Parts: sequence; structure tokens; C-alpha cells
Amino acid sequence: MMNTKYLSVSHITAGVSAVLIGYTSSIVIILQAATAAGASAAQIESWLLALGLMMGLSSIGYSWYYKTPILTAWSTPGAAMLVGVAPQHDLPTLVGAFVVTGALIFITGLVTPLSNALKRIPSSLSTAMLAAILLPFCVKAFEPIMSMPAMFLLMFIAYALSKRFAAKYTMLMLLIVGLAAAFYLDNDLVSTAHFAVANPAWLTPEFDVMAIFNVAVPLYIVTMLSQNLSGIAMMQNYGYTAPVKPILIGTGVINMMAAPFGGFSLNLAAISAAMCMTEEVDSNKGNRYRAVIWAGLFYILAGLLATSVVSIFVAFPSEVTQMLAGFALLGTLLMCLQSAFSNVRYREASLLTFLVTLSGISFLGLNAIIWGLLLGWFYASLMNKKAENS
Repeated sequence: MMNTKYLSVSHITAGVSAVLIGYTSSIVIILQAATAAGASAAQIESWLLALGLMMGLSSIGYSWYYKTPILTAWSTPGAAMLVGVAPQHDLPTLVGAFVVTGALIFITGLVTPLSNALKRIPSSLSTAMLAAILLPFCVKAFEPIMSMPAMFLLMFIAYALSKRFAAKYTMLMLLIVGLAAAFYLDNDLVSTAHFAVANPAWLTPEFDVMAIFNVAVPLYIVTMLSQNLSGIAMMQNYGYTAPVKPILIGTGVINMMAAPFGGFSLNLAAISAAMCMTEEVDSNKGNRYRAVIWAGLFYILAGLLATSVVSIFVAFPSEVTQMLAGFALLGTLLMCLQSAFSNVRYREASLLTFLVTLSGISFLGLNAIIWGLLLGWFYASLMNKKAENS
């Protein structure tokens, strides 16, 4: 029987809230990424099962060992990136790229100069790249106003009211409204949902040089800059010391092991992790890791019930899915745009990175994400040299 000290209501509710917010804010994007990759319904279930298990077990393991609230998550910006690039590669090649991403994270944990080099990428450029990846999702959220105006107004009003009165639970409210609307539009949606434990589906990875450059490297950069570094900063903000090397080494290994089952990324959580670190969770800072233990258990439960989740979301009208994904990313897009153009020194370079990434170009086998970062970095370096010489 679990020790009663782990049965605190505040710990349980914080853990549940962290998982709910993490899932509801990006589950639709994960499903879109898996679908864009050409995954079948059974493979999509395997993706969610693998992600739930790897996040749950790693969160429990790290938090228990270090007695520190260390919550892991999937990379939402990474999933958004996959929606755009996945159709250009077949599924085994994408899985190979996921393995390489895990290997790069593992190596970063071993080689300190590599992690230091990654930190030297100007944050303005990396956030401009992320903004360009996220923008199409946010734009598509407003397209249903033409085909389903009543549905759009209902979703938008729900978004605005929840942002005003219960901002933490905005995506949960939108998900509830979206579910209700989908059931109203299709009475047979209930019959399509079935409850069963998800099964893993192995897919042997294949390795392709272009997929490594166009998928693995961008996914690695996005995961490190937008997730791991911000997760470390969040822990430090609440007075915790992040065991950086063990986290990178461990998440990299788990990522490699889970990739054939659909585990495309594993990294530190940031925003949802904060829910397990506040004074409201426990007045004793040393006990707050127990909230992450509960979050890990709920991660595992959500992964096991992936079959039910997929059966419902696959039957969703595409307009509802577009709105859920777009509204979920509005806050992240705003944060990225503010960060990208706040530093005058990198403003023009950030604009170049943003536009090139958004363009969707492909040249010499490299996609727009890589070119956007390369051209922006080159331009920033050139302008900074000019400023130094003048």
C-alpha cells in the first residue's frame, strides 16, 4: 500500500492538473503529427502509449531519486514541426530520425562543449524559427469561420471567457466544448469510441541522411532550446537545482528506446511543471516532488487509455481539430514573437529566420527550418562584425 504521506489532496490535484494541461494543450497536435507521418490508428495509439509511459516512468524515476519535482513531457513545438515535415518522409525513416534525436540529446549530456555551443545560438533566432513553425496552426484556427461560423463563435467565446476567468484551464474548457460540439454534430461519435488498453506497435527504424538533417537536427534544436533549457530555468526559478547531465543522458536513452514505438521526443516540462512547484502544492519545498509522482502515474494511465483517446479524436470534424490546435498555440506564438523581436541587435536577422522558415522552401536537400536558422545566424554574425568594426 502507498505510504499515506503521498496521499495529500494538494499533491494529487497538482499532478492531475499538470497532466491535464499538458495533454489538453497539445494532444491534438500530437495526433496531427502522427497522422501527417502516415501512421495508422494502431500506430497512433502506440505513439500515445509510448509517450505516456516514457513521460510517466521518467517523471517518477527522476523525482523519486532526486526528491525534486522533475516533470518530463513531449515537445509540443517539436510535434508542430513534424506536422510540416513528416509528409516528406516515410514512417520508418522518421522513426530513424527520432532515434538520432535521442542520440543527440544523449551526447549533449555527455559532452559539455556541445551543450555550451547550443546555448550560443541567439535565442531571438530560435524563437523566430519556432514562431514560423507555429504560425500556420494559429492561422488555420480562424478558417472555420467561413464553413462553420456558429461553431467558430462558440469556440472563440469559450476561449475568451476561460482566458478571462480561468486562464489555467483554457484548453481544458475548449476541449470540453469541442467534444460537446463534435458529439452534437455527429450523434454516432459516441458509438465510434471504444475503451481498451493500447498496444505497442514496433516499427523498425531506417536511417536517411536527409531525414537526419531535415527532421532529427531541427527536432533536437527545438527540443533543447524550447523545452529543456526553459525547463531548467523553471526549476531554478523555484529554487531547485536541476541535475542537467543525468536528465539529458537519461531522456536521450529513453527517447532512443521508445522511438520505434512512436516516442518522438522526451524533455523537461516547463509551464505544466510549474504547477507542481508552487507554494500551494506544499508549504514544504522538499515535499513537492510527490506531486510529480502523481503526475507520472496519471501520464501512465493516459498512455494505457490511448485507444479511447484516438478513437474519439480521429472521428473529430477537421474544423474542431484546427481550432483546438490553433488556440492551444496562441500563447506560445505570442511569447515567441515577443522574444524574437525584442532584441534590436538581432531584429533583422530574426525577421529573416522567421520569413525563410515560414516560406517552406527546400534547397540542396535541406528544408526551410534549417535554412531559416542558417541564414539568420549568418546575417546576425555579419551585422555584428560590422558593428564591431565601425
